[in-house]
Formats: sequence, C-alpha cells, structure tokens
Amino acid sequence: MHRFLISAALAVSASAASAQAVTVKLTEWKVGLSRDTVRAGPTMFRISNEGTVAHTFYVRGDGVDKGTRDIAPHQSASLAVALKAGSYEVFCSMSDESHKLAGMKHTLVVMPADSAADKKPDR
Repeated sequence: MHRFLISAALAVSASAASAQAVTVKLTEWKVGLSRDTVRAGPTMFRISNEGTVAHTFYVRGDGVDKGTRDIAPHQSASLAVALKAGSYEVFCSMSDESHKLAGMKHTLVVMPADSAADKKPDR
C-alpha cells in the first residue's frame, strides 16, 4: 500500500512539474495574464492578488469549471487545470460575479498540443 501511495504522489508531482505555467495578476478591476495563448494539456496558474480587496480566479470553458478560494490582498494561490484546445473565459467570481462585470475577465486561447508551430521541420 505504501508503494502505491508513493507512486501516486510521484505521478502527481511529475504532472505538476510538466505543466505549463501562466502567471496571473489580479487588481481592481483587471485580470492580467503572462500569456494569452497556451498549448492544450496541464496548465498551472500562479495567481497573485495585487489589489486591495479579496479576489478569486476562475476558469470556464470546454468542460472546465474550476476556481480558487478567496485570495486576500497581497496573497497568492495556484490552480492546476487540464485544458483542451479552444477558448476559455478566466475571471474573478467574487460578489456574484460583479467583479467580472466590472472588467475582471479575460479570454485564454488554447491551441492543440501538436500544432504546426510546435513541430520542427524534417531534415
């Protein structure tokens, strides 16, 4: 049983380590992403609240509906999500989504993992 738990823990650590990272900065009333486009697959959002009120970070689209806990001002959180190709809405869901309505939203485009841009030419 212990070997199984160790193997499972190593698998989770390996997938987290291989996840592409996106830095997110939350302020009043903006969601800033370090990149607007990522490849399909595991993605780790590293979120910091640089605002003066609590915020959250939420990802919605193509089977994903996941978010963080409330993030206090000057605190941070992480969110791991497996993304498929397509468009996703990222936003702050605080106060019945009134923060989203105030402008705390952004579109994240997810390209196929094997897109032509990722392939190297044959020699």
